[in-house]
Amino acid sequence: MGSILHDRRRRTIAWTTSLLLPAALLGLAARGDRPAEIERLVTELGDPDYAVRETASDRLASLGHDAADALLTAAEVSDDLEVALRARWLANPGSPLRGSDPAEATRLLEDLAKAVGSERNRIMEQLLRLPDDAGIEPLARLVRLEPTAAGSRVAASLLADEWRPDNPYWPEMASRILAGLGASERPASRFLRGFVAHTAATSDAAAAAGLEACREALAVLDRRLDEPPRDDGEPDAADVTESRRIFRRLLVELLARAGRRDDALAAARRLLPNRRQDAAIDADQRAALEIHWLAEHGLPAAVELVADRLAAEDVGPLLLYAAAFAHRAGEPADPTAAALLATRARRRLAGIDGGDRERAQLIAAVTLAEWAAFDWVDEVYDDLLGDPGTSAERRVQAVILHSELLHEQGRDAEAAAALATIMDPATGQAERAALLFNRNAESLRSRMLYFAACAEPDPAASRRLLEAALRSYARDVDALIAIYRLADNTPEQQAEAVARIGRALSQIEEDIEAVPGDPNGKNEYAWLVANTVGDLEKATRYSRASLELSPDSGSFLDTLAHCHAAAGNLDRALRTQWLALKTDPHSPMIRRNYERFLALAAGDPPE
Repeated sequence: MGSILHDRRRRTIAWTTSLLLPAALLGLAARGDRPAEIERLVTELGDPDYAVRETASDRLASLGHDAADALLTAAEVSDDLEVALRARWLANPGSPLRGSDPAEATRLLEDLAKAVGSERNRIMEQLLRLPDDAGIEPLARLVRLEPTAAGSRVAASLLADEWRPDNPYWPEMASRILAGLGASERPASRFLRGFVAHTAATSDAAAAAGLEACREALAVLDRRLDEPPRDDGEPDAADVTESRRIFRRLLVELLARAGRRDDALAAARRLLPNRRQDAAIDADQRAALEIHWLAEHGLPAAVELVADRLAAEDVGPLLLYAAAFAHRAGEPADPTAAALLATRARRRLAGIDGGDRERAQLIAAVTLAEWAAFDWVDEVYDDLLGDPGTSAERRVQAVILHSELLHEQGRDAEAAAALATIMDPATGQAERAALLFNRNAESLRSRMLYFAACAEPDPAASRRLLEAALRSYARDVDALIAIYRLADNTPEQQAEAVARIGRALSQIEEDIEAVPGDPNGKNEYAWLVANTVGDLEKATRYSRASLELSPDSGSFLDTLAHCHAAAGNLDRALRTQWLALKTDPHSPMIRRNYERFLALAAGDPPE
């Protein structure tokens, strides 16, 4: 009797496990991807008989790397805790290093082995940004071989997020990703493989199959991410949460591009936060970011998902702006509805009490600038600066941010006029602004004069303004570049410009040595040399170092692109500038630079 019951229970456990593990793992013998023995042994890790479990464990341990893919997958997807824990303990994926890896990738992989927490994510981002895509295959290898599920997911999300419909570099990246994934059937690997299959498909059937693979893998990832972590959670939990957001966003975009509007809306609903009474405004702000993203990526109809919330009196102003953006982006666009929602948002901001109003207005202005909704940005800054109750600190903060945005749009006269409002020494506003932005008052005055020079059509008047700017602050990098590039420079004036640049570079380098952890000095040095004269090799090193410290900076990527262009490497310049544009897609200046590099690469330099 006992043996019969035991056998029945054993068969039940094996059958249950076969439902919970992906078919790609348990049907491998028939496909010939892995030996049938590994399939059986993984199942036996959950056998009720201790001896069977131990025998399976010993045998899998002896197989070493050959069993790693199956064990890493089982550790993530099995609902039998015994199987999951034993599989994780037994998995021996080996080192992700390969002899063919370039030196920089090898160094980063070695650093990764010693890193913990968010440092691991930073190293993965550096792998992603190695020149000539040298880190793509090693990063995909981490999706397969990372000991933790969290690390596998973060690596996969970084790679998948490189895709854009207009990314000319994606096909080559996709082939490197597949090479790194190998035969892995971990959930993140399955999502990434399906994603590559869909985005590189040459037939409708292949595209549909890839998309379905993404949906199935994401269902497993979502289920596991909703549970307490089984491993040590490396990298940080916040990075894992962001990975899930990336996976969900990409699935929505693929569904929308495939014309599956209803499926896309259903998937989009999972992007929106659960609104709790005690965190309503925060939830509305997060929902606003998702609604804007959805509207930009082919699903403006997602505004329907927040219709009830938009009707509420206490709706967050940023969510109203996002809904207005969605109506602008709709097909057909509805400018009337957009204008009404934007007006409501503006009134909601103005109606917030005290210091909370100033903070909310500033957040709205910065966010709207990132969305390139410049007309609404101007309105918010007008309200903030036009209110006599606005604090001095918020006022100067708004002036600085608005002036830089105006300059980026080519509205230099307005930018200079904005800065002029805080330049009266009697008010002390310039000093306050300098403290807030870790600058000095002289540099702000120089910036104002530089903007005025950019707006000045008369070359002689422009030169006088630039000279005044550099008398105020000799290290004004943009003023130095502008005076170096003046078309009517005499040989003596050009020599003086070069001397000024040399002195400024020496001063900047002193700051770099004093504060090596600050990326801004390195970026400033690189930007000045790339656009004038100096040690270009050192500038490029500094630029790369600044990106190691701040890998998501579009302006730092823009600087590195200029270093490559100055060295005559237009291919690298274009690739890096495309990354800058991907990071900061609404920056008019970054877009202009990308178009300029395109023209240079085509042999048609712009005027």
